[in-house]
Amino acid sequence: MKTIHALALAAFMVLAPLATAFAQEEPRRETAAESRATSFQAVEGPSTEDVPGGPLLVGAYGTILVLVLTYVAWLGRLQSTTARDLDRLQKALDRAPAAKAE
Repeated sequence: MKTIHALALAAFMVLAPLATAFAQEEPRRETAAESRATSFQAVEGPSTEDVPGGPLLVGAYGTILVLVLTYVAWLGRLQSTTARDLDRLQKALDRAPAAKAE
């Protein structure tokens, strides 16, 4: 069984480089017209940005502000729930010794 695995591995090691060599395509040759079509084309006039930066900046700061305020509100709600639970537990502990004493 080990010899079959060794033979299969040896065959793979010999045939794998051949398979990759045959899989490669021959480079395509361009015609003269195709090579001219991809040449440099001069541009007239200056190149400018069409997207204004001001509204993007205000939108980004607004988004961050909304996210921070939402997080602070979530933390406040979580803290009030925790405080309410703590008060309830404290009252239950205060009543517990009184119930045992009776």
